[in-house]
Amino acid sequence: MDGQQRVGVLVEVPQVLRELGREPARVIARAGIDPDILRDPENSISFIEFGRLVETCVAETGCEHFGLLVGQRSALANLGLVGRLMQNAPTLKDAILDLCKNQNRYVRGAVSYLLIQDETALWGYAVHHPTMRAPEYVSEGAVAVAYKMMLELIGVPPDGILIARRAPEDVSPYRQLFGYVPTFNAQQFAVAFPADLLTRPVRGADRERRRILEKSIASYWAVKQPSIAQSVVRILHALVVFPDATLERVADELSMHPRTLHRRLEREGVSFRELVNEARFFVSGQLLVGTKMEVTDIAFSLGYADPSGFSRAFARWSGMAPSEWRRQGA
Repeated sequence: MDGQQRVGVLVEVPQVLRELGREPARVIARAGIDPDILRDPENSISFIEFGRLVETCVAETGCEHFGLLVGQRSALANLGLVGRLMQNAPTLKDAILDLCKNQNRYVRGAVSYLLIQDETALWGYAVHHPTMRAPEYVSEGAVAVAYKMMLELIGVPPDGILIARRAPEDVSPYRQLFGYVPTFNAQQFAVAFPADLLTRPVRGADRERRRILEKSIASYWAVKQPSIAQSVVRILHALVVFPDATLERVADELSMHPRTLHRRLEREGVSFRELVNEARFFVSGQLLVGTKMEVTDIAFSLGYADPSGFSRAFARWSGMAPSEWRRQGA
């Protein structure tokens, strides 16, 4: 599994190194990466290179919160086309789902997800690349990115930060960015906030501009020539934890009548129900490997009434129990 990462906010790495008193070109080259790659956010590096870069920067600077320092410099502009789409989303939920549904355009090796637990929304990030180094520092940076995005989108910060690693000796950089000390040793890397904020309108969103951007994204995928089934799966990866992961909702996302979508899937030899199960398997597999969430919580998030039903389904999909999948880091 190669994995890819769009450079995006990593263009900020050289400046962070300078501020920490290190010569950027030397440190980046020591990680085995051409420093010029980090000049353009549209460039890409492999997930192996990504992890090695962050690991090297942490080692060279002695700064465990290096990922945090990079992430806090982020803005929606770093996401390019998807960032502009998010800026013009009707609500915060739509903006987050824009990222979740389109993440495969930029990242192969990690997943962004949105979960609702009781009255709390969790916008998280999980690395699932099996051999990536320093995933905890990378994920911590992603949490800082989500924090900054919420401020940019609705002007309201999350009221909780979850970090799935031990607390560092010096927590002052975290307090400085977030205004409080995050919850360390958590089950996942995520920002937490009241679920009712998901309906908050995005500031300055323009409906007509969004319509144009949606067409641009559609034409981008047209270059890659995905099948209808592949397009449906990408959408379901973001929607599968919500009750509206229906044929009608997905057809609407594809600007297609539900009956037309049903017929086209039939022609490709697959049913919508099979694709829903595939998406459930994908998302649950990522959460099992990339977080420490309880199996019960994952089951409920995917709409199962009890964990045993989820465990049976997961065994059918993978040939092993959820606990064994997690243990093997599949």
